[in-house]
Amino acid sequence: MKNIEEITDLSKSLAIIDNIRKIGTGKISSVDFPNYEIQINSICKGVCFTLTHNTPFFKHENWEFKDLVIEKNELKVKVPNLFINEKTGGVAKGKIPSIEYGQFDQNQSSYHRLALPVSIKLNFIFSVKNVLIDYKYESVIQTREAIEIKLGNRKFRLFSAKKNITKKSDRDYLIIECNNPLTYNDFAEYCFSILISFGYLSGDFINDDGYFLQYKENNMTEVIGLAYRQMRGTIKCDYVPTYSNPYSYIHNKKISDLYEKKVRVVSSEEFSSLCELCYKNSDIRTILLLLIEVHTQSMASGPAILSVALETISKLIYEEHQETLAPIKDKQVSRKLRKSLLSELEKFRDEIGEEGIKITTKRINQINQITNREKLLSPFKILDIPITSKDIEAIEQRNAFLHGRTPMVKDIDENLSDEDKVGFYLYLKLYVLISSIILKYIGYNNLVVNYPKIYEDETGVILDEEYYRQI
Repeated sequence: MKNIEEITDLSKSLAIIDNIRKIGTGKISSVDFPNYEIQINSICKGVCFTLTHNTPFFKHENWEFKDLVIEKNELKVKVPNLFINEKTGGVAKGKIPSIEYGQFDQNQSSYHRLALPVSIKLNFIFSVKNVLIDYKYESVIQTREAIEIKLGNRKFRLFSAKKNITKKSDRDYLIIECNNPLTYNDFAEYCFSILISFGYLSGDFINDDGYFLQYKENNMTEVIGLAYRQMRGTIKCDYVPTYSNPYSYIHNKKISDLYEKKVRVVSSEEFSSLCELCYKNSDIRTILLLLIEVHTQSMASGPAILSVALETISKLIYEEHQETLAPIKDKQVSRKLRKSLLSELEKFRDEIGEEGIKITTKRINQINQITNREKLLSPFKILDIPITSKDIEAIEQRNAFLHGRTPMVKDIDENLSDEDKVGFYLYLKLYVLISSIILKYIGYNNLVVNYPKIYEDETGVILDEEYYRQI
């Protein structure tokens, strides 16, 4: 395992964040209203406040205020926007979506670090290749819960920073940092892509509260500015595409033993490739978000969401290889054929009519395109991913879900007893198939978890397949 030798000093950075998070009661002021008492409560997502006001404040018609300052003792933070959603009984309540401290500058190129509070154990070990790093919080701690990411000529590190290595704390953080200067917006975009990629692979999409820290020097010790931003929300995923500990899924030691030394984690290079794709390609970003957010949906809507993801990834890969997949390889021959067919069609204009001509012309112009079914299957052919007849059956059901219909039990397997089992089975099948495409696309050629096989007793579909699929 690679060992990063220099010590990452987080002590001053996290002390500032901790002081902001424990403000409790302070004074808030702006040009609109001076020195009101405010109670701050940092919950798992967002900063809530209770503002004690007097009669003049209660008469304010505004429910949104800008450019405020909160002070407590020596600490002073700026609040760009404050939103009130309740005024009752002498108090106002609401949320603060952003806070700034020091000389935070969105446009200046600086060294950056992102700290996200976490309260759960993160899956670093069984999904992505780890590195060893030493960091200083209250003391110096070595951890293997760390990943190195290379995006172009920039190097990022993603790691878990704990206040106490043996105990859980509400002051533990997930950290992302970069050793190259960036603007805040560029750094935030890179961070979002890393968090999405890590969330998809590990099952831990951490995205509640983000504390962005800025530094002048690349040792990132002395903070010059900080920005708190409320983010889109953390999601814990029920399934991950690959997992190097088969004993967690297969509760049969003899069977698990067969896979223990075969399955591996995603390498640093493969993870970097996924992060870069997510950063550069909005379609990949959308697909990964769908694969994460589908875990928050009902079993009725899950297969439909995954069907959209399958369509999107298939279209992306098909368009990259469109010329090699075309039935007529020679473009000149294809153009001649279309021209000849359109000329022949024109002779039948009176018999066919304008509407018929329009529809047939469109089909002739698409004569050198493969069918939609073939497009959906093309990623497996292009990437050389083995698929079974059961896989093809599941893929062919996506039309029903895309048009708002739930396939009946008889369409899948006569042994199933209800539509919920059908939905669960298709959900698992589509998730594994889409994940196989994504992982093979980034160069991973090992084993993925085959959830339809693992949960065959629950779905009622007994499969003659492996518990882990080779891609």
